[in-house]
Amino acid sequence: MKGEGNTRKAEMGIGTLIIFIALLLVAAVAAGVLIQTAGSLQERALTTGDQAKGQISTNVKVVEVSGSNGQDGDLEEFEQIVKLSPGSSDIKLEQVLLTMNTYDRTATLTYRGTDGTYENDYTNGFYTLGLEVLGNITTTPANLSEDYDLDGIADQVSIDGNGNLLFEFSGGENYTLTEENCTGAEHDVTTSVVAVSNYIEAIILEGTCGGDEANTQNITITVTPVDLGVGHFTVEYLQRGTNPVDGNLQIGDVIKLYYEAPREVGEDEEVRLNFIPKIGTPTLTQFITPEVISTERVYLYP
Repeated sequence: MKGEGNTRKAEMGIGTLIIFIALLLVAAVAAGVLIQTAGSLQERALTTGDQAKGQISTNVKVVEVSGSNGQDGDLEEFEQIVKLSPGSSDIKLEQVLLTMNTYDRTATLTYRGTDGTYENDYTNGFYTLGLEVLGNITTTPANLSEDYDLDGIADQVSIDGNGNLLFEFSGGENYTLTEENCTGAEHDVTTSVVAVSNYIEAIILEGTCGGDEANTQNITITVTPVDLGVGHFTVEYLQRGTNPVDGNLQIGDVIKLYYEAPREVGEDEEVRLNFIPKIGTPTLTQFITPEVISTERVYLYP
């Protein structure tokens, strides 16, 4: 005779096994997602930290600012010596924007290179587009003092046999300005503003002009560039650091920037210079010019 013992047994069916395996798979996938998310967040945090560090720590120290042509009582050409601040990353000069501000004009300057002669010349030096006044224009083409199409080649102006102003831009665009008052008998030319081309925004004509010979010797012609205040600066390396690279400002480098003001800067006038790298903190330099400007070299900052 059998005793009445515990006859219940555990059951492990196929359905229970499938549910168990599914739970394991879900747990594994969830763990993988968490690990991947944590890694992505960590990488993004490191990148953001590096970028923030670069933005905060990268800037330049302005050592000196001077003007180089003060004999006539004002300044047009400026020189600025800079170097990297401690802890800064390298700066590519082609990614730098240099601005110069007076109370009524602004110059926006970009890097032109280090191969120039550091003279104010549109082919290999530095310049800023400004108003240009022309006089005694003849049938012989004459070089304009400004490079209006910013291609490093001189643009020209002349008059044709009918007394029309002929602008020849080296970038390929030509324009003839007809002033009817200059083609007939001698009389005064009324002041007029004429839209001209992609490079010149307006021309202001004043004065008188001769009749049959159709010359413009007595006319004052003021030319306004479209890109008024736009220009270039060039760089000279005064000192080089370890493993120097042209076009870069690195630890150990000391460079001198050459540039032109948007107009003549007079005596006792406030000027603001801003050195703006693509990555990093802008460096603002402010000063007031001396009450008397009479020498070739004028030291402005510090």
